[in-house]
Amino acid sequence: MPGNKYGGINVDVQATEGGVYIIFNEFNPGDAPGLIINHTNLPIVYQEKDVKDNVVVKPLTKLLHAWSHPSGENSIVFDFGETINDKSKTKAETDLRRDQIGEMKISDGSTAYWVTFLDGLQRVLLFTKDVGIAKKLEGSGTIQKITQSVEVRIHGIGFSLINNAINTTILYMGIASSGVIWEQKKGAKHFKQMNIHETAELEEQYQQYLVDRSVNLVKKYYMDAKYEIDFKHMILKKSKEREIHRTFYPGVWFKMRTSPYQMQLHAKINKIQIDNQLNDYIFPVVLAPIPPPKSVATTTVLKPFIEVSVVQWVVPNSTVKQYKYATMLIQEFHFKVDLIFLTALADMFASKVDDVQAAKLFNMNVESIEKPLSDLVETHSAQEQKNFYDNLHLGPIKIHVSFSMAGSDTTALPGILSTLVQGVGVTLTDVNDVVFRLAFFEREYQFFTQQQLTSEITTHYTGQALKQLYVLVLGLDVLGNPYGLVVGLKKGVEDLFYEPFQGAIQGPGEFAQGLALGVKSLFGHTVGGAAGAVSKITGAMGKGLAALTFDEEYQKKRRLHMNKKPQTFSEGIARSGKSLVMGFVDGVSGVVTKPVAGAREEGVEGFFKGVGKGVIGFVAQPTAGVVDFASGSFGAVRRAAEGQHDAMRLRAPRYIHQDNVVRPYCRAEAEGNRVFREIEKGKYAATDVFIHCEELVPKHEYFVVSNHRIIHATKNDLFGTYTVQWKYRLENIDVFTPTDKGLEIRLKKQNKKVMGMFSTNEVVRKQITIKDSKRRDHLIEILESQHKKV
Repeated sequence: MPGNKYGGINVDVQATEGGVYIIFNEFNPGDAPGLIINHTNLPIVYQEKDVKDNVVVKPLTKLLHAWSHPSGENSIVFDFGETINDKSKTKAETDLRRDQIGEMKISDGSTAYWVTFLDGLQRVLLFTKDVGIAKKLEGSGTIQKITQSVEVRIHGIGFSLINNAINTTILYMGIASSGVIWEQKKGAKHFKQMNIHETAELEEQYQQYLVDRSVNLVKKYYMDAKYEIDFKHMILKKSKEREIHRTFYPGVWFKMRTSPYQMQLHAKINKIQIDNQLNDYIFPVVLAPIPPPKSVATTTVLKPFIEVSVVQWVVPNSTVKQYKYATMLIQEFHFKVDLIFLTALADMFASKVDDVQAAKLFNMNVESIEKPLSDLVETHSAQEQKNFYDNLHLGPIKIHVSFSMAGSDTTALPGILSTLVQGVGVTLTDVNDVVFRLAFFEREYQFFTQQQLTSEITTHYTGQALKQLYVLVLGLDVLGNPYGLVVGLKKGVEDLFYEPFQGAIQGPGEFAQGLALGVKSLFGHTVGGAAGAVSKITGAMGKGLAALTFDEEYQKKRRLHMNKKPQTFSEGIARSGKSLVMGFVDGVSGVVTKPVAGAREEGVEGFFKGVGKGVIGFVAQPTAGVVDFASGSFGAVRRAAEGQHDAMRLRAPRYIHQDNVVRPYCRAEAEGNRVFREIEKGKYAATDVFIHCEELVPKHEYFVVSNHRIIHATKNDLFGTYTVQWKYRLENIDVFTPTDKGLEIRLKKQNKKVMGMFSTNEVVRKQITIKDSKRRDHLIEILESQHKKV
């Protein structure tokens, strides 16, 4: 402390959620809460608001101020003179934390100014009669003048993580644009985004307009059945005509504006999604935003997934950064991850540590433990610069968490423990749609180093998450999800209570609409909440029963079937019915097939293992089928009641050829490989290598070529499965011949005996319809190339 041979002590009192912390440090310049400078020819008197002890600052002097009660109101009242008069008109007040300016009329008719500002690390309260000094230090006049502006727009970004050592794509992250947005302009004002309901309504009418225009049909279009829309001139006719236009917002938008005195940063990421690209998955989408509920569609506009806004004040001749405004908002999202996905990530980034490296790392840890704590504190304090934050706000975070251990490898566990984990542990450790609500983080007018700020933010959100661990316990799938049932009922009641009030602000018609929407939401969440919770309870039972069959192939097929979410109510009921039937079929057939398969693989020992599996499966698989039927049916009811749509993969997993060379993404190859892997639940993917897929009828009929066979398959829209119409091995094919309609495949003559007596020389021919001659010729080239290799 300059000029003081005794030095000083800085006592920092911090009140947080965890308690009150009192920290003693050596005093450094800037540590005092305030430096008061009297740059006038009159004395200044001030007092702390809750202390009432007067302190006089003589003309042309300065002094440091520290709070008598650090956890108190922390505000000072000041005036000219040597005492404070409660009736004085020149009296003013400040908390010394924010940048402010004010004027005081003195008895001799002159005007004095007081201004609070940041000088390096020191907060300063200055009294002066020079208006130029006051305005320059306050700085609001210069902060508006922008001298440079940079704007960046990126339509979308894709990032793929591939482990080519094992020929596997692990994840795909996509940043995409907002989709269609409708905006309106009233008079000479700027275009403003319309709410979610209006955007959906306008887009539906616009698509109908495009269809009608293509057939020269002229008619009128209305929004909400009362406001006429003129799409030709892009006008919406409300009480006043409004100009409208159709647009979209880019995936990434970034704008930076600067001047000698400030820097402004505004950034948006509209949509971000991370897909699980593994073939054996539990959750196809790891992270995706959750759209706002329909209950707020009439009052809310579509918002970017992440939005950041920062205003930094550049203080001349100062190394301290002053952030006038810094805020970030993240929309609601889900995070669904399974152990298979995490294992694949860990395997890719795992680095082997030999004994020498391990010993070196251990010695470094021992040395760091033996060092005194003061060394660590001094190192960090010397390296980091403090910044001042006027207004720092990080919005609340709402996450829907799901986790599954299904499909994880438990064979490494010892005997009976492995069996218990397979039968019980998988169920106990599954978590479905557990909601964490983390409160916002806010700080005002405080100094932080980067490390301090990071630590406070981490502590805040970690503490919030720990306080909500009860939702994790209540969300365990061994219980189904009773938490989901309670929240589903509660949410519906909340919608009914709040929405009519919001609608009434706009008028009687809107009130009725809000009331109807509230009743619909109550039905959706109550029915959907109950059905969803029961669905998860029965689903947990089915998972445990499937584990008890000890049949990995059956468990994998069941897992893939249960993870394909139906898009409609009828599709959900149909798939559930199929689970019921196939449970009985697999259980009965397994009594015969399991011993045979076991004998083929492991001889006599395998035969008896197969007998055991077949007998257990005879009981467990039909029972699991019944439970899965109940689970799937309740799930279908929930989706129908809530109008719920699960996030879909942005694209099919990349197809990596046998040479493990990573090539540019080809959608046709990726979609073809996906179809090939789903034909008969992956039966041929285990033995064949995918070569080519030709889509004969869009989204319905496919012709697939592998290195061993050709397959003609069709998609069953009700069950979402692929059925083989016919298939032939390549060695049984004679020739491929182009035709006017497409392609003819002629098989080799085979002398087959009919009823063991007569033989036939019938030649089988198959027709493939492909109208495009280029596609046909390309397919024949591929077929002949593979045929020669046989």
